[in-house]
Amino acid sequence: MILGPPEDCADSVRALKKRARQICALQTAPSEPSLCSDPISFTSEDAKGIQHPHSDPLVIEVSMGDFDVERVLIDTGSTVNVLCWQTLEKMGVTPNQLKPETQTLTGYDGVAKMSMGDVKLQVRAGEVTRKTKFAVVDAPPIYNAILGVPWIYAMQAVPSTYHLCLKFPTPTGIGTLYGDQRVARACSVIEKKQRKTEAA
Repeated sequence: MILGPPEDCADSVRALKKRARQICALQTAPSEPSLCSDPISFTSEDAKGIQHPHSDPLVIEVSMGDFDVERVLIDTGSTVNVLCWQTLEKMGVTPNQLKPETQTLTGYDGVAKMSMGDVKLQVRAGEVTRKTKFAVVDAPPIYNAILGVPWIYAMQAVPSTYHLCLKFPTPTGIGTLYGDQRVARACSVIEKKQRKTEAA
């Protein structure tokens, strides 16, 4: 979980309080007529090939620009999308191509870290492409990227922890991205090793 200021909100207490009051005036959810309006559901078929029981995160692969990026965490607790600087470097991006809008990001452990800046990339999942804003961080990468609430919302996606997959409407039906349980567990090993190194 990574917390930062919501994309549509200034980073101030007053702005956040105003945003909280807005839910009192609920409106109809916007619709996108070009997308399928079929209901999203999960079946036992979606859970095949997964070792159960599990507590693995949902880790997928998506395309960003001209690159296929694996080890992408889907995090419903993250209020920002995050991209590791090392991932961007491999794409050939230079620091001066970042938008110099730094922000404070806070992890679940309460430790705050400043981002290097922002970058916008076209993220493609199945048939759907969304221009996505990322906060760029210079940190040892457990995941190459974290797709948080802003991207999940933009995709109208529904992730399932049990089934380790993500479903979303496309112009031709409901699309599905399956997580890779093996990669998810490899990421957990990397995280554990990093914590041991930091504690030493």
